Amino acid sequence: MPAHSGYPIVEERALRPPRRRLGIFARRDPDELPATPVGTVLVFALNGEYKAYTEGRHLRGSEEAVVKAGSVSVVYMRSRQFTLTVEIPSRDMGYPFQVRVTFTCRVTDPEAVVAAGVEDAAGILANHLRNDAHLMRLGATRPVEEVHRLSGEVVNRVRAYLEFCPCRIDGLEVTLVNVALLPPHDILVHGQRLKQLTWDRESKELRWAIENRDVARIEEIFKRGAEAATAFGVSREQVLMTDAVGIVRESRDQRMKALSELIDHMPEGALDFLPVDTYTLIKKALTSVVGDTPFVEIPQDAERPALGEGEARGKDAGGPRRVGLEDLDE
Repeated sequence: MPAHSGYPIVEERALRPPRRRLGIFARRDPDELPATPVGTVLVFALNGEYKAYTEGRHLRGSEEAVVKAGSVSVVYMRSRQFTLTVEIPSRDMGYPFQVRVTFTCRVTDPEAVVAAGVEDAAGILANHLRNDAHLMRLGATRPVEEVHRLSGEVVNRVRAYLEFCPCRIDGLEVTLVNVALLPPHDILVHGQRLKQLTWDRESKELRWAIENRDVARIEEIFKRGAEAATAFGVSREQVLMTDAVGIVRESRDQRMKALSELIDHMPEGALDFLPVDTYTLIKKALTSVVGDTPFVEIPQDAERPALGEGEARGKDAGGPRRVGLEDLDE
């Protein structure tokens, strides 16, 4: 649609008296008439009456209305949609609510439109909405932050007002399309900033919770010893398998060395009365060093001498005797 200066009257032009031939026949030069873009018609005003040429044919300039007209108007006939914004006061000075209303208008009688001089249908509709006193007071007790709570009331009020008090414009059919309540731009920016801060905080808290769970899991792995920690490094592809074997072996060697040093610092004969299975202890130590079982395993059902009271053995018995607490010197 071409740009027009108004709606539905696009242009108005006064006409000079027509030229006469032989003092009898009158004819108007068609070049005096305004251009008629697609979708428009010419409406001529003559002697208080109006005549619209809607036949879609070219005027010759000798038509009666064309000759007698003192002015001509260009009227846009096709439907046109308007989106209006009407401000209503809020409780916060300087921050009004914005009511956005969309209408569809269609010319039904171009002659009536010219007779009424309808040049700005959008302005007429906006003023009609501002005449609703109840709508103008609807947001006066609400802060601008409560636009979402006020929206339903405003929409219902505008629809009810236009239903019972429609805007009547001569020669024009008006239909309500949509109603929406908009907050000021500053409030939108403020709300978006607050929402972004909330999202950032929630994202950080979630990330921290995930990190804490991961740290706790890794901590449990490290508590299980060097073997578990090394296996964790292998699973993350941060430790090579060949390096892992060396790390585990070195860890076992260090433990055995520490155990050996501990035994060396113990009093002589202390292992004989401590609640320690000496056989198992020596077996583990040697297995760690040589990598194999150093002793022949004792059958599971065989009795192993228990730690406890000492018992003297005769010379004929042979072999070592068990040492008990009663055999130790005070």
